[in-house]
Amino acid sequence: MRKLLNSLFVILIISACSENEDQKVGFTVKSIMQDLPSVESELNLSEYYKFNEVVRLQSNDYSLVDFVIKVLVNEEWIFIKGGNSLFKFDRNGNFFGKISKGKGGPDEFVNLTDVILLPDLNRIWVYDSNQRSIFQYTYDLEMEIDYPLNYPLFGIEKIKNGLIGTSGYLDVSEKSSSLFLFEGDNLATGFNFLNTSLRFNPEKSKYLHVYRHDFFSNADQGYNFVNSFNDTIYFVDKSMKVFPKYYIDFGSNKVLEEDLVGKGYISIVDVFQFINFSEKSFNVGNVVESETYLMYRFFNQGQAFLSVYDKKKDVLKSGKKISFDHLGVQIVLDLDEEISFGTIGDNRAYIVIPAESSVLKQYQEVFNVKDGDNPLIILFDEK
Repeated sequence: MRKLLNSLFVILIISACSENEDQKVGFTVKSIMQDLPSVESELNLSEYYKFNEVVRLQSNDYSLVDFVIKVLVNEEWIFIKGGNSLFKFDRNGNFFGKISKGKGGPDEFVNLTDVILLPDLNRIWVYDSNQRSIFQYTYDLEMEIDYPLNYPLFGIEKIKNGLIGTSGYLDVSEKSSSLFLFEGDNLATGFNFLNTSLRFNPEKSKYLHVYRHDFFSNADQGYNFVNSFNDTIYFVDKSMKVFPKYYIDFGSNKVLEEDLVGKGYISIVDVFQFINFSEKSFNVGNVVESETYLMYRFFNQGQAFLSVYDKKKDVLKSGKKISFDHLGVQIVLDLDEEISFGTIGDNRAYIVIPAESSVLKQYQEVFNVKDGDNPLIILFDEK
């Protein structure tokens, strides 16, 4: 049941129509042909990346993270959004505290929807989609500011002179749009709504309301933004211009617009069942882009696959299994749906691997973990 729920969390779909003018400005879209790898295919990540830091998070009754949703890292600390709590660990994995869902008072968040790290200020922003507010905390997890943004978004990121946010498929304005743009510098001076981008068919807002965590990923001079069911990775630059950057071409296995509208869907479960019982590939996400490589995950018939695209050589490799070198040991894992990837800036990224024997198998001994422990956080960058 938990895996089904996690799949549903991962599957919130965001779509965009090609009518938006921002998509036509100053960018050549790279089309990447994506075939379906065999279930025995293996992608050796050590061909591209150096896995140079393994963090074993301290595991006790107070520090256990039920499901890692987002990882934020600076030189000293690791902050993890897990469920409805924000956890603080040092780089050695020692636990230093957490903040969790409150009771809805003026200084408490109700729904910890997203988290942003502001390393230059030693501050953390917690976005609460229930209260539609941003809470500012110190690195000591002391609350300082409660700023009402007044928009119910699923994810936000800070850029140079503003904020970008996504509504997913939630219809929160007169124009049903995936991206919301706000101008402003900080919480003290506030943020003003600027405009929206990437419109979608409002019918989808009736049933595609499932939270996902990997809308945005760090990229050079801005953020990559994922649109799962139109198979497009967009780029949002520091001036908040939006460009289509990569199109993952699934060929005849592409999910079409008519697969998502006009079907009488009631909930995301209906969509999930339809797509997973077809030959369609979908849900491009977990995007990690570095100078040379683009990594992304996708699903087909309920199974996760991973691809790495070499931008310089124009070569794509994919796999159902992943492997990498750890202290001279070749680790080979099935790409479980709870194994996830994300970016931490400066061309660095992370992989989250559950400690459970169902995922790590015999490699539990290699990493010195056991069932019930916190997931492993492994940091890596390209070679």
